[in-house]
Amino acid sequence: MGFIYISKMSSDEPVEPDIPIPELENLFDASIRVFLRNGIVTATMDDVAEAVGVSTKTLNTAFGSKRELAVSALRWYYLKYSQQMQSVMAMHSDAYSALQGVLMEFTELCCDDIKAEKGLFWPTLVDLGYVDENLWAEFQNLQFDWEDQIRDKLTQCQDELKNPEDIEILTAYFIMVFEGLYELVKFGTPREKLFALIEVTLEVLGSRMKTGGK
Repeated sequence: MGFIYISKMSSDEPVEPDIPIPELENLFDASIRVFLRNGIVTATMDDVAEAVGVSTKTLNTAFGSKRELAVSALRWYYLKYSQQMQSVMAMHSDAYSALQGVLMEFTELCCDDIKAEKGLFWPTLVDLGYVDENLWAEFQNLQFDWEDQIRDKLTQCQDELKNPEDIEILTAYFIMVFEGLYELVKFGTPREKLFALIEVTLEVLGSRMKTGGK
């Protein structure tokens, strides 16, 4: 694995190592498998280093600690999904098409990860966050960012809504939908059923729009 240059951020921030993207993602994938197998509390950097195929010293130089490694992985997977969501949302000027596109893209990404036998590593880190205070705090920060993206789109399109006061409840509703879709993908729900459920889900938004949505 090609660790070349390592650039540290401030001591309060996770480390951003200069590692080629494919190798970095493989490192995070292997790390999460170790956290799942050994438990995130009891897993050690030695365990991760062995799974990744590098020395513990090299891994510590790149990330500094198990916490920094876990937080860096969480941010990596969040950005992988979030940047794609932002692109899809920006393509649509109306709220209905934007949320429809984002939900379908999220579902496709999750299903593709399952098909590639990569697992759902970003949501898995969220699950692990329930037993790790630092990881949970980082997830909440990222969750707020995702909520803001949905809220901003609904606010941008508030003239389409019968009652703009619905923006907050709709934001919370769609966060719940994302989490529900993740669980359904995790348990093997077929894509066609997931997409049908998305259409049913969007009826909630359509009922609150002046045009009915579609």
